[in-house]
Amino acid sequence: MDFIETAQYNTPASSVAAGSSSQASLPPPWRRYQHPNGDIYFHHREHRLITPDNIYDPEILEYILEAREDHLQCLAGDPGSSRLPSDYELVISEVSDTAATIRMYSRGATEAYTWTEENGLVTKSREHFWSHVAEYPSHHPQLPPNTEAEFARALENAKQAIADGAVFPFTERQIDQIIARYENLTALRSQGRNTTPSLAWLIGAVMPLDAVGRRVNDDNLQAMINGVQ
Repeated sequence: MDFIETAQYNTPASSVAAGSSSQASLPPPWRRYQHPNGDIYFHHREHRLITPDNIYDPEILEYILEAREDHLQCLAGDPGSSRLPSDYELVISEVSDTAATIRMYSRGATEAYTWTEENGLVTKSREHFWSHVAEYPSHHPQLPPNTEAEFARALENAKQAIADGAVFPFTERQIDQIIARYENLTALRSQGRNTTPSLAWLIGAVMPLDAVGRRVNDDNLQAMINGVQ
């Protein structure tokens, strides 16, 4: 699902296909969520832990939990990690018995982070945060704080910039389509529909509008605009 060039949207080999079924029970208290594009991921609320990997496989689940424990120990030993907001979430993917990809995000701070032994805690660019919002949009009932206001301002500024002759990641017509899709989703929300996942996907994939060289490819832009709701 690589609809953003900078997003890590390649489905791991151990991930669960959207149409697949398993005889195994989902280990409590994990919950299974479906992305509007059909992809499956899992969320452990108490651990604030997300993974797209196949936790129906006990070995994969063990690798994920071991990677989490090792990562928390590393953070605990680094005074610089005190900068992490209390609401940060871990995303652990591509696990094996020797390695795992681990990323961290804070919805409250609207930031993304990584930690390595060499560099300690590093705050990533806003693109990484927005990519996270787009990639895992279904497990929170609400959007991150101030998301919609920032999105609306960005769209308005983008339209003006294009009118002034600026080169932008989207054409004026595409921005009008994005606005129409956003207005459709908010109208459905006002009727009681849960459109948070689709809104998060749309906003996360489009933002930040001022990023140089970052854009949604045309096929996936149409998928977000046409939507499933």
